[in-house]
Amino acid sequence: MRGIPGPPGQWLIGDVTAYQRDRLGWLARNRDRYGDVVRLSSGVVAVHDPELVHQVLAQTNGAYAVDSGLRAGRRERLAREAQVAEWMAVRRDIWHNVADQITHLHAERFTARMAHDLAGLAGSSFDLTETCRRLLGRALTDFCAGADGDPDRLDALAEAADNLFGSALQALLSHEGRVGWWPRPHAREAVRANHRLLDLLGELVRRRLPLARPEKPRDLVDGLTAGITSEADVNRAVSVLRSVMFASHGVPGAAQAWIALRLAERPELAAAVAADAEGRYLAAVIKEALRLHPPQWLITRTTAQPVVIGGHDIDRGVEVLLCPYLLHRDPRFWSEPERFDPDRWLGAGQPHARHAYLPFGAGPRFCPGSLLATTQLTIATKMVARDYRLELPPLPAVQATTNGLLMPESVSARLVRVDRSREPDVPV
Repeated sequence: MRGIPGPPGQWLIGDVTAYQRDRLGWLARNRDRYGDVVRLSSGVVAVHDPELVHQVLAQTNGAYAVDSGLRAGRRERLAREAQVAEWMAVRRDIWHNVADQITHLHAERFTARMAHDLAGLAGSSFDLTETCRRLLGRALTDFCAGADGDPDRLDALAEAADNLFGSALQALLSHEGRVGWWPRPHAREAVRANHRLLDLLGELVRRRLPLARPEKPRDLVDGLTAGITSEADVNRAVSVLRSVMFASHGVPGAAQAWIALRLAERPELAAAVAADAEGRYLAAVIKEALRLHPPQWLITRTTAQPVVIGGHDIDRGVEVLLCPYLLHRDPRFWSEPERFDPDRWLGAGQPHARHAYLPFGAGPRFCPGSLLATTQLTIATKMVARDYRLELPPLPAVQATTNGLLMPESVSARLVRVDRSREPDVPV
C-alpha cells in the first residue's frame, strides 16, 4: 500500500470515519484529488479507472475473492472459499442451462401478478421503495418456487432471503472482518440466516422430488430437480436457489423505484414508453436508469494474493472498492453524464468508454439474475407507464441511501389509473 495517494486520516483506521459519514462524497472528492487509485486506509483502496476495475472483476475467484458477509471466523471463511470452484461449475452447468428458459415462462405469471398488485395499489398512498422491493422480492420467490401451493411456505422463504440479505449487508457495512480478533455479531447472524434459508430450500427441493414431473417447468425448482439422482445433486440445486435468492435480492425493487421517479419527473417519457410497441425505447429507459441509479452502487473485492493495480503493489487481504455509480457519471467516459438521456442507447455502438458500464457487475461473478431482473423491470415499467400516473415528489428533493443498495429514501407515492388512449402523442 506504500506509495498509493490518499488523505492522511487517522492512525490505524485511515480516513474510514470520514468515508462512513459520506461514502459517495468521499469517493468522488478523493478521486478528483488523488486520481484513480486512492488509499482509504492501510487495508482499503478505491479504484476508479474502468480498465483497472475490469481487471479486478475479471480476476475474481483467482487473485480476488468475494466477501459475502458470511465470514464469522476463519473456519467459515475457509469453508466458503473451498466451495467456490464447485459453485462456479454449478452456476455454469445448471443455472445457464435452466434459468433462461424459466425466465421466459415466468414472465406470463409475473405479468398477471403485477397487474393485480398495481390495481390494488391504485388510489392509495404507499412508500415507494418498500413497495417496489416487496413486489419484486415476492416475484423473485415466485420465480424460484412459485409452483409450491402453500403461500405460508413462500412467505417464509421470502422472509428468510430478506433476513439473509439484511444481516449480510450489516456485516459488510460494519467492516467486522477487517480485524482478526474483532467480534462479528452481524456475520454470525448472517451465517444463521444462511443456514435457515438453506434448510427451507432443502425441504422444498426434497418435497418436490417424488411428485410427478410437469411437462414444462413451472419455476426454477422444477427446472433444477429434473434429473436429480443423489444427495449431491440436491445440494447443488439448493446452492443455485440460495445464490439466486441472495444475489438478486433487492436489486430489481430498488431499480424499479428509480425508474418510477424518472417516469413521474417526465410525463412525456411515460407516454413514449407506453406507446413503444417494439420495446426498444423502453429498454433504453431501463438502461439509462440503471446507469444513473445503479442499485449495486459499490462492488467490493478482497485481494487473495499480492497484486499490482495501476502500478501499485498491494498486499493480500486488502479490500478493493469499485464504484459503478461514479464510473457511470464520469465525464471522461460519457457525454453529458448527468443528463438522463435514453436516446444515448439508441445510436450505433456503445455510448461510453470500454468497461464504463456495469450495472450487474462483470467478470466470472457477473450477476446471474440480470436477465430475470431486466425482464421484470421491462414488464413492470411498461405496465405502469401504460395504465397509471405516478404522483411523486420532485426527483431533486429525493434523498438516496447508500447503506447497501442505492435506494430512494422515505418517498411517499400515489398511483392513479389513467386511460393513455385518450392522450395525444408527445415526442420525447
